[in-house]
Amino acid sequence: MTRLGTAQEALYAAEAESVDRHGIVWRRVADAQRALDALVGSAWFGARWPHLVRATVERRGAGARWSTHQALDAGGPGGCATEGVVLVAGALRQPVILHELAHLLLPRDAGHGPEFAETMLTLVRREMGFIAFAEYYHALRSRDPFRAIREPGVDDERAGVHAARQLQA
Repeated sequence: MTRLGTAQEALYAAEAESVDRHGIVWRRVADAQRALDALVGSAWFGARWPHLVRATVERRGAGARWSTHQALDAGGPGGCATEGVVLVAGALRQPVILHELAHLLLPRDAGHGPEFAETMLTLVRREMGFIAFAEYYHALRSRDPFRAIREPGVDDERAGVHAARQLQA
């Protein structure tokens, strides 16, 4: 049996308590792939993560218990992938695909810490909506490894407003 690290265990518990109850379940890989292509190809995504240009959804083999990801290169900033594969075990659920996509957006050694949580929160807010985001944010902030995470979008917006005010002064 694999032993989970503290942050990973806390993150999985927060997901189980929140986003696992939300999102789309696709019947076919082609449907999940269309949704992922639309996200990765969007201007919104490109402005945040221009290094990732392609991600493919595939099913893991029969009997697989965990979903995972596979970077196909390390050509992005800090060794991030520019292409990757999201390997899904079980149902083609939106929170699972976003979770594995978040891994592809970060350096390989990012793990499941605060940077990962903030990336996942950003994806959840955009793709799954505010209710899923709010539940996930609250579930994360109630756990020690994530008490100080930023609220993506809002904190970024506040920083932008602050910078604009500084320029006007």
